[in-house]
Amino acid sequence: MIPYVDLHTHRKTQWGQVVSVNNLMLNETTDLPSHPFSAGLHPWHADQLSLETLSARLNECLVSPDLVAIGETGLDKVCKTPMDLQKDVFEFQLKIASENRKPVIIHCVKAWDELIEISSNYKSIKILHGYNGGIQLTERLLKLGFCFSIGKAILNSGSKVFSAVNLIPHTSLFCETDIAEISIIQIYKILCGVLQLQDEDLRKIMFDNYTRIMSAKISN
Repeated sequence: MIPYVDLHTHRKTQWGQVVSVNNLMLNETTDLPSHPFSAGLHPWHADQLSLETLSARLNECLVSPDLVAIGETGLDKVCKTPMDLQKDVFEFQLKIASENRKPVIIHCVKAWDELIEISSNYKSIKILHGYNGGIQLTERLLKLGFCFSIGKAILNSGSKVFSAVNLIPHTSLFCETDIAEISIIQIYKILCGVLQLQDEDLRKIMFDNYTRIMSAKISN
């Protein structure tokens, strides 16, 4: 059976029926897991590590064969961390990801123009986690080559992403649980209905995306 893929979770799960990419928050721990993980400094905590310390911690993670992505990182206009600092930390992690040919898992809240401007300078594959954008934003981001990870918002038929997800090419799509106390299988079930796919077909799409993008080689 092709496993389900949970691209971004803060819960400690491992290989089995579900392939989970656990998020390592570098302001909290440097203990490296022995299963797939991403590592980065969240914009909420951009003031908690110097760039020098962040660089050292990311380099420790990059040695691990289980590191599949940098992040989550990004921009958030709702949090109290100064935006100029968020931009510096975000761009720094994009640079590290680009140099090491790793995809980036991105958090964005009400800072799309700034995020697009900064990220356009880097070639890494960029995955917007917990995506809940509407049709207009989704069309804009698709033209720029972003990938999208869909979380609990898809469970709400009134959410913006519920009406926009059909615009996303299957090759640019992922699912996640993030911090939600739900099963990734619940998200797959709803998404199957929206996309009119069988569970097996969606599992194959997501697993193919995972194995292709998380080992992607970015051309110079």
